[in-house]
Amino acid sequence: MCPMIHRRHILMLGAAMLVSACATDTPIPGPVPDVGFQHLTPIRLNVSTVKVTNAYQSPLKAPNAEHRFPTPPSQALQAWARSRLQAVGGPANGAVVEFIVEEASVIETPLKKTEGLKGLFTYEPTARYDATAVAHVTVKNGENGASGETRVTATRSVEVSENATLAQREHAWFTMIEALMDDFNTQMEKQINGYLARWLETPGLK
Repeated sequence: MCPMIHRRHILMLGAAMLVSACATDTPIPGPVPDVGFQHLTPIRLNVSTVKVTNAYQSPLKAPNAEHRFPTPPSQALQAWARSRLQAVGGPANGAVVEFIVEEASVIETPLKKTEGLKGLFTYEPTARYDATAVAHVTVKNGENGASGETRVTATRSVEVSENATLAQREHAWFTMIEALMDDFNTQMEKQINGYLARWLETPGLK
């Protein structure tokens, strides 16, 4: 009799775990939005042209994970440059601004799960994602030889639970990239205002 009761309890436990697993697999409605910068005032520069270059090449394999992101850091960085850096000097102006993406990686690191019975009934983060965004801005004037340069590095991390759905995972990734770009934007504004101020249409950035 005892073995039968024992088996029955195991079956009931298994069914409960199955129901719990199904209940957590509910996707978040709607697509993951893009990281945008249209709400920010353009940085108006007295130059003739703004060039945007992506020098970062993703390995497209583990431990790198940026190629799996709906909005990879490289895409967000280039979008920032095209949205925020605005050439207002006209074609006669000899200065050229180049925005170069140096690094835009996301490294995925597996996290060790708690062992034993506690680990069986506990949802824990099983992966950490570390994002790094590095880009520099150069200004060169071929006519008078004037030049300037500044460089910014921003980093952010997020941990994702083992029971997260794909939609929840992508939402966590988006939130991390959004925070990463917010940090990058704040730093780059300060750097441009400090080191490339001579090329600003008006002093100071709002």
